[in-house]
Amino acid sequence: MVVLSSLCPLMLLGLASAQIIKKPLVRSTHDFDSTFDATLSAPQKYTYKKWTTDEIEQGLPPDSTWSASYYDRESRHYCRDDFSVYNVTYADCPEPWLIGHCAKAEIGREATFDLLGRLPSSARGVISDLLNANIERGLSFRFHDKHSVLFGGHFRPADGLKAVLSALWVGGPGVPYEPFLNAVNADTCVADEQAAESLERDGSLGDAVDRAFAVAAYLKLVKGNPPFDASCMSNQLKVLRPILDQRWDAPGQCPDKKAPILEKYRTVLFSAGIEVINTDPVPGSRAAEIVYWPKYEGYPEFCWNEARAQRSNDDPRPRCEPRNLNVYNVTYEDCLDQDPWTICHCSDAQQSLDDVIRRVGKLPPGLRSHMVHLIAFEHSSVGGAAILPLNMVFIFGEAQDSVYMHEASHCIDRGFYRSETFRTAKARDSCWPTHYSKSADIELFAEIGVLHLYDKSGKTLLERGHDPACLANGLKAIDDYVGLDYQRDGTKCFKRKPNSRTVYPSEFQFQSPEPYISNVVIEDFSNSGEVSSLSSPASPWGDYPREIHGQQV
Repeated sequence: MVVLSSLCPLMLLGLASAQIIKKPLVRSTHDFDSTFDATLSAPQKYTYKKWTTDEIEQGLPPDSTWSASYYDRESRHYCRDDFSVYNVTYADCPEPWLIGHCAKAEIGREATFDLLGRLPSSARGVISDLLNANIERGLSFRFHDKHSVLFGGHFRPADGLKAVLSALWVGGPGVPYEPFLNAVNADTCVADEQAAESLERDGSLGDAVDRAFAVAAYLKLVKGNPPFDASCMSNQLKVLRPILDQRWDAPGQCPDKKAPILEKYRTVLFSAGIEVINTDPVPGSRAAEIVYWPKYEGYPEFCWNEARAQRSNDDPRPRCEPRNLNVYNVTYEDCLDQDPWTICHCSDAQQSLDDVIRRVGKLPPGLRSHMVHLIAFEHSSVGGAAILPLNMVFIFGEAQDSVYMHEASHCIDRGFYRSETFRTAKARDSCWPTHYSKSADIELFAEIGVLHLYDKSGKTLLERGHDPACLANGLKAIDDYVGLDYQRDGTKCFKRKPNSRTVYPSEFQFQSPEPYISNVVIEDFSNSGEVSSLSSPASPWGDYPREIHGQQV
């Protein structure tokens, strides 16, 4: 249930990128590891101070691997009785690094400290904190959450260097998208086979950046002639080398050291996903009139465009064939004095037209009036999206009531999630509504909005068996802001934003529709209770992979 701004140029660039065919410079930049191991300096001496239990419970870095290590008994990373957090101060910098370590982990505490200690303080400073987490023997991973680095299983000195290289673009300063894309297009090769495969598969540049940084580091740090000729990727290196040099060669003691972000642990009220609340539905308004648009009367441009978008990177079919795209004007009994809603429906969508109309009718009239159009598509998973500030809503797959409510909540938000009022309420609450709500404040607003709608529906959350006391501040903030719009007997329907203009495709366009580049990213909520089903809003680089090596995940 992701929100995407129609004004986001990087998103548009990323999704518009086509497949790119480039040869690889080397088989794999992982083959550099033994050379990097031998090149890095001996570990710095260090001192350390172990955190007390009270200090741990005051806050840990926000990535779920940290909290799972200490709090979640069901997690593969759980290690509470053997889990320690340290402030580690290296000889070359007076400021400590935050390092977490599970004593059950394959790599011991000292080797974990040395992983950062073999790096100069300038480079080490791009890493705010490091966790060596528990995982089953034979498996390993390296995750990144901005400047936070998470390891599990086996790792070697080269992995510390590669953690720095990844943090330069995942955390910052970042890599300029257009110059790097232009560099890839101008060059005849990319760093290795994995980078080439990613470009050929979907045009995503993340692997190309990550692996090109490894080539840049090899050329910078390893003495002698390299066993490869990197001139075929010279333009990429021109973009990345200054970024690496600026960080690695920065003068002084630990310059621009990134401080860790700490968050106090909170429980999740609906740990299995907010969808469980749909079993006790809210009342809704029925359709008073449904009017079908004949094909010759055209289509809302929004619907016509989005129907022509590719279903996914793996499925080149349009989301909806023109012959299957139908448009209806729907007037609801509680909004007889306002224009009808124009709803678009693909006939192969899992949800019938009746399902869609009924679920839109469950939105209270005030909330519903913030939504301009809604379109429903077939999809193998459950999802939704909203384009803001146009307030166009998408429904994918077998979406339940709460998905409609969530997307409509994005339409009513209008930036309130950024306000000091909402952020203060968030800080004062002691739980999250769902795992998904942790991903961004804009999603937190929408998830609390769903709960607020249920709470004000005539049967409170408490009466439904869910105590929302831990979210009292967030619920009150939304109630004070737009509370009446969430109530069936609150705000009446009002004049909405203008509909998308009507377009009239020619017979040729109808028979052979030109593909449309959509800026909508669908997030999979088929397993909404799982943290792993969540991802940050799509990046033109592709998401940094959270891969666990040694098994299929």
